[in-house]
Amino acid sequence: MSEQITRHTRVDHARVAARLRAKPGQWQLVGDYQNPATGTNTASMIRRAGRPSGHHYQPAGAYDARIVLTTDGTRIEARYRGTENPAPLHPSPPRGGQKVRPSTDTERVLGQIERGEVRAGRAAAREIAARHEAAYGAAWPADHAWADALNSLNSTTSKGGA
Repeated sequence: MSEQITRHTRVDHARVAARLRAKPGQWQLVGDYQNPATGTNTASMIRRAGRPSGHHYQPAGAYDARIVLTTDGTRIEARYRGTENPAPLHPSPPRGGQKVRPSTDTERVLGQIERGEVRAGRAAAREIAARHEAAYGAAWPADHAWADALNSLNSTTSKGGA
């Protein structure tokens, strides 16, 4: 079961900006990004004509950019608005303004369990052990102390335990 890792293809922003200028008002593909943060930064760079590649999208506000979520990440689409009707640019929030409280490890893990991203508990442990044993053979030899503990767990649950 081998998954192929795809790499992001670099976007030629000079070519994209020229293509957008050739068809004003029409939304066109800029690129697909696996990392949502990279996609968000690229969209902002297009809107604000920021560095490093944003100089192709001058002046600021002449281009719109939108983010489309995909199964593999984000897709960035843009259109040329023209210089006569630039998009209003909202100021960036001041640095050091609103503080973000990071979640504790406990909150993060409990959230993952609640969303089903992580499984926990006796039933999950037994399923994992059964899959492992099916794939790799007996994990606990019959004469090992762990076998007794595992058997007692299995017998407890079969009698109506958790």
